[in-house]
Amino acid sequence: MRRSIATLALGVTGLVSAAAMAAGGYGYGNGGGTDYFPNGFYIGANAGEVFYKESGLDTIVPTVAFAQIGEQFNPYLAVEGRIGGGIEGDQFGFFHVDVPFVYGGYVKGILPITPWFSGYGIAGVGGVQLHRNYPDFNTNDVGLSFGVGTEFTLFGGASVHAEFARLDQGNNEGYHYTVDQLAVGVSWRM
Repeated sequence: MRRSIATLALGVTGLVSAAAMAAGGYGYGNGGGTDYFPNGFYIGANAGEVFYKESGLDTIVPTVAFAQIGEQFNPYLAVEGRIGGGIEGDQFGFFHVDVPFVYGGYVKGILPITPWFSGYGIAGVGGVQLHRNYPDFNTNDVGLSFGVGTEFTLFGGASVHAEFARLDQGNNEGYHYTVDQLAVGVSWRM
């Protein structure tokens, strides 16, 4: 499952990119009109992997899913909220990590490169609830979160995206850890 999401992200990115280039950009965007960079409300669904790295341990990779809602004000700026949770935990030897809850609020800076492809960066506040079996308790950490991604606009207001983000960092009984996320998803403009 770990490598399948990364492979899926690369495959979807390549497939959509090839299809969009073959179409010459015609018919993409919101309704295929001249408004190539649509604004407005959008919703989305995402799946990905969380890379939990703690001092002294190999990376532990639980799987998560989350929903997003946002408002794009112009071709360059949006705000977005996210909420979700874990699908499956992961372990390294005796050490097991689950992600019961993830959430965040972000400002999204968008760089439209073509009518069907854009890069973006996010920055805001993100939180993650982690359950570890060493010691056996949940931690809730909130902090600065940031990331980068790419988005491919399809017809009918749909788009697919791939993203890498730093969700959080903290301490577990004196051991520093980081929580990163690789996710792929789809969103729809309303």
